[in-house]
This record gives sequence, C-alpha cells and structure tokens, in this order.
Amino acid sequence: MSEYARPAPSLREPSVTPPVRVILLMGVSGAGKTTLGQALAAELGWAFEDADAYHADAARAKMGRGEGLTDADRAPWLDRLAALVEVRRTEGPSTVLACSALRAAYRVRLGTEADEVAVVWLDVPRAVLADRLATRAGHYAGPDLLDSQLDTLEPPDGVLHLDGTTGVDTLIETIRDGLGV
Repeated sequence: MSEYARPAPSLREPSVTPPVRVILLMGVSGAGKTTLGQALAAELGWAFEDADAYHADAARAKMGRGEGLTDADRAPWLDRLAALVEVRRTEGPSTVLACSALRAAYRVRLGTEADEVAVVWLDVPRAVLADRLATRAGHYAGPDLLDSQLDTLEPPDGVLHLDGTTGVDTLIETIRDGLGV
C-alpha cells in the first residue's frame, strides 16, 4: 500500500464522559448520609445539600409521629430535589446531596441516569441503624420509621455500594477513587 492509500482519519470527536457534578448519597435513615456528605463536600470543595431540608412541614410532622411517607407525600419533595439536581448538574455548583432515594423510581426522578450524577449507596446493617437512630437527638426521623424505610428500600444496581459502618475518611477515599473526583 502506498503512502497515499492510507485510510482517512476519523472525523468523529472522541467520546468523553462529562465529569460528575452531583453525588447522591443514598440510604435509609441513620445510614450516615449527612455526616459523610458534609465531610465529603468539605473535602471536595463542593456544596452540600440535605434532602431533609426540602420536606414540607406536613411531611416532617408525619415522620415525627413515626408514620412513613407515601409516594403522594414524597412527590412534591422529589420535584423540588429533581429541580435542584438539574440546576447543579448543568450550572453548578458541584454538590453532594444526602437523600434517602429509597425506590428506583425516585432515583430516576432525581436524574440519576445523567452522566453528571453519581449514586453512592451507604448500606448499613439493621441493628446498627437501630442503635444510631435510638441515640440520634433532634431529628424527626426516629427509630419508629426504620422498618418502613427498610421495607421501601429497593437496593440499587450499578452504583458505588459502600459499607456505611466504615470510617468517614476511608469512605471519602473510596468515593474519590471510585468516582474519579
């Protein structure tokens, strides 16, 4: 083959995955989402948001009485969070969001299928969760909600699945390595 018979170079742009702009830390109440999320956000220099702050007063009161939320109760909350995720993934700032995101449909609603959104599942044994919730002060989601949270949880596939009993520093290192952030 002569030097003039070389195939033409490809005109296609190389495929590039957009960087992660939102990390959704998910898990049931007591998994450590807020503690890890605040530390991770500080380490990365990102914003931190706690999905609990987006619940309506009526939803907080219901959970405070030990009653689990229905999908109808969660719908406006998920709408507010989905809007937040959309802005943060497209405009910034990069954000760590602590959110239960218990069902697959909730995660889809939150935009987790976008390349810029990564899900990290903090998985914690029931006994540890019960102990944590029993000693947690000042939070409306107490131990009475644990069974309903565990019943609602649909374990996710294809996410960074971490042992939530691991130390925060180790979890941060694992997340940074696993997500490339």
